[in-house]
Amino acid sequence: MSITMMKKDNDIFKELNIKQKTIDLFSEILKELAPPPKLTIDQWADKYRILSSKSSAEPGRWSTDRAPYQRGIMQAISDSKTEMIVLKMGAQVGKTEISLNTLGYFIDYLPSSIMYLMPTKEFAQEFASTRFMDMVRSTPRLRNKIIVEETGRDTKKIKEFSGGYVVFTGSGSASELASRPIRVILADEVDRFEKSVGTEGDVVELAIKRTQTFKGSRKIVLVSTPTVKGDSKIDSMFQIGTQESFYVPCPCCGSYQKFVWKNFDFETCGMKCEDCGEISDEISWKKNRVYGEWLAENPDVKDEEGNINFKIRSFHLNEFYSSWSDWKDIKENFQRSKGNIEMMKVFTNTVLAETFEEKEDTLDWQKILNRREYYHCEIPENVNALTCGVDVQDNRLEYEIVGWAKDEECYGIKYGTIYGNPGESFVWDELDEVLDKEYPYKNGEKIKILCTCIDSGGHFTSEVYAFVKIREHRRVFAIKGMAGTRELVSKPSRNNKGNIALFPIGVDSGKDTIFSRLQIETAGKYYFHYPIESEKGYDEAYFKGLTSEKRVNVVKRGIRKTEWKIISGRRNEPLDLRNYALAALRIANPNLEKRYSTGNMRAKTVIRKRKIYSKGIK
Repeated sequence: MSITMMKKDNDIFKELNIKQKTIDLFSEILKELAPPPKLTIDQWADKYRILSSKSSAEPGRWSTDRAPYQRGIMQAISDSKTEMIVLKMGAQVGKTEISLNTLGYFIDYLPSSIMYLMPTKEFAQEFASTRFMDMVRSTPRLRNKIIVEETGRDTKKIKEFSGGYVVFTGSGSASELASRPIRVILADEVDRFEKSVGTEGDVVELAIKRTQTFKGSRKIVLVSTPTVKGDSKIDSMFQIGTQESFYVPCPCCGSYQKFVWKNFDFETCGMKCEDCGEISDEISWKKNRVYGEWLAENPDVKDEEGNINFKIRSFHLNEFYSSWSDWKDIKENFQRSKGNIEMMKVFTNTVLAETFEEKEDTLDWQKILNRREYYHCEIPENVNALTCGVDVQDNRLEYEIVGWAKDEECYGIKYGTIYGNPGESFVWDELDEVLDKEYPYKNGEKIKILCTCIDSGGHFTSEVYAFVKIREHRRVFAIKGMAGTRELVSKPSRNNKGNIALFPIGVDSGKDTIFSRLQIETAGKYYFHYPIESEKGYDEAYFKGLTSEKRVNVVKRGIRKTEWKIISGRRNEPLDLRNYALAALRIANPNLEKRYSTGNMRAKTVIRKRKIYSKGIK
């Protein structure tokens, strides 16, 4: 072959090589410009999500097959035809992980304006800095998406990313709920939300209004364990949706059915088939979840014009389906709860994911009075801590000292009255003697009051502030009662004339707890004891006052809510005082398996370290 021919072939080869490289380059560019493959949330999680060892007992790559019932829920959230998804779910079924996967999906795959709504702002910010940021740090796909401030720290409230942001806020924040358009709302534990934000109205409805701009492409995900029948937001929203349950084939006959309490067999801890009657064990049933299907009991959801509407899908799931709970544990949980109204309420809400039906009838005060007992001492032996509640009236102070044993078994110690105008110093001097006194056990050992709550409402607010200001080191605090759905004790503020730690008290929450515990009839956990000795103050008038209110359902400004109303002709100071004493227990937060007696200085030091609300108080 001539040199000329060889040169010509070489030129042709170079030209072809350049063309191929050009083709390869454009192919790479087109790959970058091409839209991402269509993924649903479960597919995104299976492909990209990594579980952190900080927040998961099973760290590593996410697998939806670990809990197959989650797949249908995440696909429903991904479905463009569905605008609202309602999840009425029990504990330990992975509802928070579903919300986290949804967050990750929209941040990475479909950037949007997102609001993550929780019962309180504190819960929301803690969730943002722990669970959410753990997911971001452990998932490479998300790690560089969140925009960090120049200080090197991301904000607690807003996480920004290219194309959108996530606002983490609480149900009581009217400004956040009304200030900006939002495409995606994730509302967690909606039954624990404030019933109303000031005069703005229902929290969930207010949040939904923020999505109107994106109608047709918005996503509203409401998640919660239910609470009281007739007052559960998640239950009422579930009813207007498709009402879907997860059906699993029977290991024996293949008949599809859902896991329900009535079919649970206590003897074997298995589940009975409704068709063939055979009892199969937990492993066999759960193995078949991979073949399970979500079936709607209300498929013909109609819109305002009467047309079939698939925009609202609602799902119900109890703890029997959980990959992280055993049926044997559920059985033991029920056995512990049986006979205890408060514990049965928790079991019904969190395990069965059902609403709890409470009677609106008033408690029988005489029945509680008749169970009084002789203490034969001032402080019963198993009491480990004392708290006190104080109510300020125009002509007197009323107080109750309450003893607390292990598992919050409760003992009335002294119900007393200090007569006199609270504007006079001698009244407060006498109260100070009560609060600073050492109270003896039968063996001579002594104990002092660990924490006191004094109501600052009424006509003597300044006097209350002055009294507590110099006694905060003794854990004597001013409180302010707040109605509505809220925690019993919230973080204190000093934004007041007295510059003291003022604790907001969720009085309705306290009354719910007290009335539930008053119905417990067996001594032990949460039981209320009362002394029969007349000098201790627990007479007929006290028990009428303790049961002086009842819960009623009312509608205000179109919003259905539950309120506590005083029964005509009764005084409610005993109920209020027990509420304040319970709040004092929450503030002090003692370990009730240890005794906080006068000589136990080490235990007092532990209390100071454990205190959760009095940070910064001197």
